Amino acid sequence: MSSSTTPTIFQIPDIADAYLATFNALGRAYWDASTIQEKDLIHGTQEAIGEILTEIDKQDIANNTALFIQLTPKISAVNKALQKIKDDINNITKNINTASTVLAAISKIMSLTPSLF
Repeated sequence: MSSSTTPTIFQIPDIADAYLATFNALGRAYWDASTIQEKDLIHGTQEAIGEILTEIDKQDIANNTALFIQLTPKISAVNKALQKIKDDINNITKNINTASTVLAAISKIMSLTPSLF
């Protein structure tokens, strides 16, 4: 299968690394979150990212356009939740290191998936 038939988003070799970094950063942010609503948002987003990572691990995504197309709605939904976390990070945690790590991880995802926002 040529790369021209694979959606651009999935031609990025380090997309899994970016999602894994975000997954880990959200795990740290969870413990700093102030409210149950913030914890729920973080945990739900982290679970969805985990599902994406599981699918990436199951398949050689770079060669499976059908799987890419199947994951696109989930990735889009995760990205919307990540944007909300990014917008609310100052309310979620007062820990500067955690906030910086989360923002950097989310920014990486956003830079790799701009067409899905």
